[in-house]
Amino acid sequence: MMMLVRKIFALLVFAAVFSTAPGFARAQVLITNNPSKLIGISVGLAAVGAGIGIATYVALHHNHRLNGCAIVTPGGLQLMNRGDQETYELVGEISEIQQGDRVRVSGKKSKKKSDTPRQFLVEKLERDYGACEVQRLER
Repeated sequence: MMMLVRKIFALLVFAAVFSTAPGFARAQVLITNNPSKLIGISVGLAAVGAGIGIATYVALHHNHRLNGCAIVTPGGLQLMNRGDQETYELVGEISEIQQGDRVRVSGKKSKKKSDTPRQFLVEKLERDYGACEVQRLER
């Protein structure tokens, strides 16, 4: 019985919605002899396309660089990132990186796991800034 009431109610709502709907929409064709309108439309579409392309590039290539001092530990070569103050274990193309140098590398970060340092797969040594600055201990 309840199922029949629901079906009738749904049918009435459906009929009410379609009886109040406006008529069919008609597509209009842009016919213009004004070249400035066509140029404006073309420039607008190109700007939107460029904006989407730039936004996609930035979203995909965001935060894949580290900058900091390289140190050697028993686990291997590590780098403390100056940006987020997090330590990363460096793997990959690390043959050109010397202990004690401040470097900027690009590559891929691994996911964070427990309390071990995250790994960073070095794809390229972008810049070697030379020796790291010595930090003084204040007493």
